[in-house]
Amino acid sequence: MEDISYGGVLENIRSEWMRGQMVGLVGPNGTGKSTLLRLLAGVNRPTLGRIYILGQLNSKISPKDRAKQVAYLPQQMPENASFTVEQYVEMGRFPYRTLFGGLDKEGREAVHRAMAVLNLLPFRNARLDQISGGERQRAGVARCLAQGSPIILLDEPIANLDVHYQLDILLYLQGLAQEGHLIVIAIHHLELAARYCDRLLLLQSGRVYAEGPPQEVLSECALEEVFQVKAKTYADPFGGHLRVSYSP
Repeated sequence: MEDISYGGVLENIRSEWMRGQMVGLVGPNGTGKSTLLRLLAGVNRPTLGRIYILGQLNSKISPKDRAKQVAYLPQQMPENASFTVEQYVEMGRFPYRTLFGGLDKEGREAVHRAMAVLNLLPFRNARLDQISGGERQRAGVARCLAQGSPIILLDEPIANLDVHYQLDILLYLQGLAQEGHLIVIAIHHLELAARYCDRLLLLQSGRVYAEGPPQEVLSECALEEVFQVKAKTYADPFGGHLRVSYSP
């Protein structure tokens, strides 16, 4: 990203991320995390600046080619759609559809694998409007995984999920990053962001307040200035990752 600005929501965002990283976008509500993900996904175009995807200017990539490179989960999931969970996950394979619109063997395997990872096989024939919000969220993550793109952008992927699903999904995404994917997630849970992301970008009022390793970004000063809370940070006794203790 080169000096990205968007309509007064984001201003002068500059950063460079590589495959093999899991990047967390953190900051209070309304700071531009979702907007930045939409720009990266090509849903919107920046007012100023340029975005490059794997060395190519984002605005010059066709939607089909971009989908082969970037998978994107928006914050809002469809609630009233009449298609089934499996049909929705299959939509992630649209860039690779055969001449007659079907899935090839690789596509079917990718869909099955993604649904298995998210424990969705028991719901494969259920309609999206018949399952819970958390199950819909898992279906959205599965659609992105089935897409098979090297870059995965997820807007609040663990919202509405039980704790064990939150941890399972973040651990799986961390594994994908270690295998060579670039994972970028907007996430509110600061301790989970610090535990699973190797890099954080902290936004304040549409600008980058800090970027770097979680222990550097989530300083006690940043927590007070950006999130308006007094807190102490310390290393987790089991994993060594950053923990936060908030003042009463």
